[in-house]
Amino acid sequence: MRIGRDYYRRKLKRFKTLLMSNGEEPPLKRRRMTTFGFLMLPDDLVLNCLARVSRMYYPMLSLVSKRFRSFLTSAKLYQTRNLLCRTENILYVCLRFFTVSNHPLRMFTLCRKPKSSRNVLVPILSPDSLPEHLPGVALVGSNFYVIGSLIKNNASSSVMVMDCRSHTWREAVSMRAERVNPSACVLDGKIYVAGGCTDLDATNWMEVFDPKTQTWEFVSSPGEEVCREFSSCESIGYDGNVYVESMRTHGLYELHKGRWREGQSSLARGGNLSSRCVIDNVLYRFYSWRIDWYDSEAKLWRELKGLEKLFGFRSYCVPTFKCVNYGGKIAFFWLEKVGYNKRYQKTNIWCAEITIERPEQGEIWGTLEWFDVVFTTNEEHFDLTHAFAATL
Repeated sequence: MRIGRDYYRRKLKRFKTLLMSNGEEPPLKRRRMTTFGFLMLPDDLVLNCLARVSRMYYPMLSLVSKRFRSFLTSAKLYQTRNLLCRTENILYVCLRFFTVSNHPLRMFTLCRKPKSSRNVLVPILSPDSLPEHLPGVALVGSNFYVIGSLIKNNASSSVMVMDCRSHTWREAVSMRAERVNPSACVLDGKIYVAGGCTDLDATNWMEVFDPKTQTWEFVSSPGEEVCREFSSCESIGYDGNVYVESMRTHGLYELHKGRWREGQSSLARGGNLSSRCVIDNVLYRFYSWRIDWYDSEAKLWRELKGLEKLFGFRSYCVPTFKCVNYGGKIAFFWLEKVGYNKRYQKTNIWCAEITIERPEQGEIWGTLEWFDVVFTTNEEHFDLTHAFAATL
């Protein structure tokens, strides 16, 4: 007897009800029957259904069965999400726990907490071969690059790549120079890596990686003196230029159309480049308990209005802040030490989601969507090193 389309529609409707039931789970026997019936569907229909579910639920769904996990990490699933215009932005953070041997990075992603509307950071399996100290990191498409730094106490030119769709790791083409704690940024789909060379000279201070051709090339030098001053630096791609800031003197240089020149002093003033992000070619930063945006015409920083609720309280916070382009919104992370007057009892990672609005020319407003604690640890010594958002 041939099974008709109405049968599949009923199965899909029942499975959708199960997934979107506001955390109210049906009895175990009914859950098993629904899941079994769903898995009897053709693969194309399974992928079509899963592609319509927010990726924030994928960690929970991966616990259903091995076949579910196979579907959730398949390339076809993400092709289907693109075709259905169901792509979404997923937040990731890198943490480093100093009590762990060699202090390797640990990756986390923001997911929906089971039976709750809250968001929490969930760990991702990371290889032990990740660097011991701060590497350069960059995101191109769905690929997250971990670049250089120390491996077994030796400067490294190696590059590791995580596919954000499947959370699988692989080795990529190594850099041409070995680097410790380099800085990396992305401009026009290419990765620029600066500083950190143990054997520094003007020829190897910066190199660029093209993911399309899988090749590294050295970038023209700003001069021996500048390279020494900027051996430890932060960088960002903005307004068609690569900006590099010295961590020692806070001087700023920019790579403009293949040539180096001093950057605008007003652009460098206040905070460092690691706490900034670019959205629709506007530069945002966190500085002195507020978020600012850079007015490139007036060459000055202006406050992002409308965030009084977010910054209307004060708590003891570690000077570690990250602003992320979250699909045209700002995702803002910061650390809070609890029990500071006595001793640190725990550390919280807060996250806020901010919508950007431009009601009038010359003004930019922020609307706070939500903010909450997304991670708590009793570890006294750890650091939030990187944050980024991938469109999947």
